[in-house]
Amino acid sequence: MGGRPTWAEVDLGAIADNYGALGSLLGPGARLIPVVKADAYGHGAVAVARALAAAGASTFAVALVEEAAALREAGITGEILVLQGAWPGQEGEVVRRRLTPALGSAEAVARLERACTEAGSEIPVHLKIDTGMTRLGAPHDALGPALDALAAARRARLAGTFTHFACAEEEDRAFTLAQLRRFEAAVAAVRGRGLDPGELHLANSAGLLHHPELRRFSARPGIALYGYAPAPERAPLALRPALQLKTRIGRIVEAPAGASIGYNRRFVAQRTTRAATLGIGYADGYRRALAGHARAIVRGAWAPVLGAVSMDLIVVDVTDIPEAREGDEAILLGTSGPCRIDAADLAAAAGTIPYEILCGIGPRVPRLYLP
Repeated sequence: MGGRPTWAEVDLGAIADNYGALGSLLGPGARLIPVVKADAYGHGAVAVARALAAAGASTFAVALVEEAAALREAGITGEILVLQGAWPGQEGEVVRRRLTPALGSAEAVARLERACTEAGSEIPVHLKIDTGMTRLGAPHDALGPALDALAAARRARLAGTFTHFACAEEEDRAFTLAQLRRFEAAVAAVRGRGLDPGELHLANSAGLLHHPELRRFSARPGIALYGYAPAPERAPLALRPALQLKTRIGRIVEAPAGASIGYNRRFVAQRTTRAATLGIGYADGYRRALAGHARAIVRGAWAPVLGAVSMDLIVVDVTDIPEAREGDEAILLGTSGPCRIDAADLAAAAGTIPYEILCGIGPRVPRLYLP
């Protein structure tokens, strides 16, 4: 690889397998719209989109116009659904890149219609309905202005209608089912206005995994594609984590009892300690909150993190791994022998969620793609 020996291995075959397993849950006529926003949750959007296209995906969902533009520039030709739509001033880029924006207001429809008219183009759009997230989208009980604008539009063609669930992973299903009822009433209002709502898509990963009644609609899985199920203890299928995070031991020193290691002397050796320095830190996404709570895997054994997590380095204890040597591989996410660390483990140690762990692995960490 050259350079600093810190890298992430991304198993594209695992992502394709997860895509197939999730798709098997859907009813007739429904499909998956894989979510590759946030650089495919830290896995690399371009490589992941290519792998998913080879596995049968024809539409990809991103959050931002900028993310969609990067996919287009990399040669991704499939439909790209922009979940946040076009922020004011981005409409021309949406039209030029042949994107499919989400729209949630009469004003957004009007801006896009003007851009289409100026370009002499037509593009598909999806109507986002707010059924309880209270972030973006047309309110489910006040759709009139948005529907009037869509009915009047000649170049912005309604091709889909969707919503997003707030808490589909929770055992209490009441709010998710309330959101479903609101969505169905809103779709009836769309039809009542003389509009075809197009493709209906509702479920995120949690909705798809935990709510069978949603599987008659298309779904937008995100985190599950990458091997993590919200509320995994209740998931109906097994998923394969796709990313391993690795580095190598750069230096091993013997620290005598009483020696401190790292900033602010957060670790003081109680015994002679073999301390191994690893070339990864919080600038790479290995969070400072992991200090004192996380372990690496060296030669199939546990190596606890000692002291503070620095910007570029961490130190682990290999005292009980006497065969450990400088240059040995150290696994921060992944499996070796009986030891396994996944993003859920690191999230629990850091007091966060697997999404943040994966998305936080920074651009200083090269991705190595496995077929």
